[in-house]
Amino acid sequence: MTPYTLPVRDIVIVGGGPAGLLAATRCAEAGLDVLVLEEHPRIGDPTHCTGIISMECADLVKIPDEVVLNRLTRARLIAPGGVQTEVQWSDEGKEQVLVIDRGAFDRRLAQDAAAAGATVRTGVRADGLAVSASRAEVVVGRDRIDARLVLLTCGVSYALLRQVGLGLPARMIHTAQVEVPADPADRVELYFGSEIAPGGFVWTTPIFREGKPSIKIGAMARGDVGAYLTAFLARPSIRQRLQAPPPPPVRRLLPLGPGPRTYTSRVLVAGDAGGLTKPTTGGGIFYSLLSASLAAQTAVEACQTERLEEGFLQRYEHRWRRRLGPEFRVARWFREVLERCTDPEIDRLVRAIDAEDVQSVIHSTARFNWHRDLIVALAHQPGVLSSVLRSLLR
Repeated sequence: MTPYTLPVRDIVIVGGGPAGLLAATRCAEAGLDVLVLEEHPRIGDPTHCTGIISMECADLVKIPDEVVLNRLTRARLIAPGGVQTEVQWSDEGKEQVLVIDRGAFDRRLAQDAAAAGATVRTGVRADGLAVSASRAEVVVGRDRIDARLVLLTCGVSYALLRQVGLGLPARMIHTAQVEVPADPADRVELYFGSEIAPGGFVWTTPIFREGKPSIKIGAMARGDVGAYLTAFLARPSIRQRLQAPPPPPVRRLLPLGPGPRTYTSRVLVAGDAGGLTKPTTGGGIFYSLLSASLAAQTAVEACQTERLEEGFLQRYEHRWRRRLGPEFRVARWFREVLERCTDPEIDRLVRAIDAEDVQSVIHSTARFNWHRDLIVALAHQPGVLSSVLRSLLR
């Protein structure tokens, strides 16, 4: 059977998550013919992410009240030796932090994209990507979809990037998460330590789904993250808070920083596909939305001017690096420092954060999506600095 070649599209977007759907809306609003290909049968499923965002995301997309599962005000840090401190996230004059239903959020974005004129197709897997001087060709089964430009927002799936010569993110880490009915709670908890989650941490996030309390419990770690999460869930202090047995965890790889390049001729890469997540926490929603808006801006300019070559599309990477490059550099350094800390050093670090002067620095400097200024300020605090130096000089 001869492969069927479909009409040429202006933009084909591979991946129907927040990045792809926001970009689809922006490009369609500019009058471009946009096709979104999502491999799963339903937008938003399966959900891999906890869904913690700040209201800064509302600068890029609408956050409907119906997708909000909780409003968070504080986080508790628990060190390996039991040392604890709390960090205030939201109070008067500070940004709000929310937990959103990622599936419902994504589906709302898909509705926006369709209303703007984009075509969103689900249950369609892009198997191949090739680029020539005259077009990009996306392979879907026996079909060939020609496009003037392709935007890859396919998450942690890098086969198509390889096919057009783009590299992978330099660092990856394993994550696993469950959602379980649980006793009500009023804060996020972050647990650290080599026995709990080496190279990462375990988190608990309280939510309300259909008015009933639940908790999202996840782990980010080197090695067998499922085993670390299972061990954490078996702790008596955790088990007694759960109102049902935990389901099998949802696992995924998570990039911790950008790949070597996020563009080539007729191709742009945004969101997790480009490794655009926070190296500190792995959070990716805001960076995905921001990079998608910049990719859409570049894609519209490229299509309107017929400048689809690599040299023109490079401006996309220049744009996101101007915004996010300093964040990546400092956050990557801080993550490397923390990974070298011993459990006693983490104890000392959390104890130092509990000090009144350090809490004052956190309160005045912390921003949910922008960690650079806080990291720099903390590194100049004597108690924090001593822990940092111990790990650096070892």
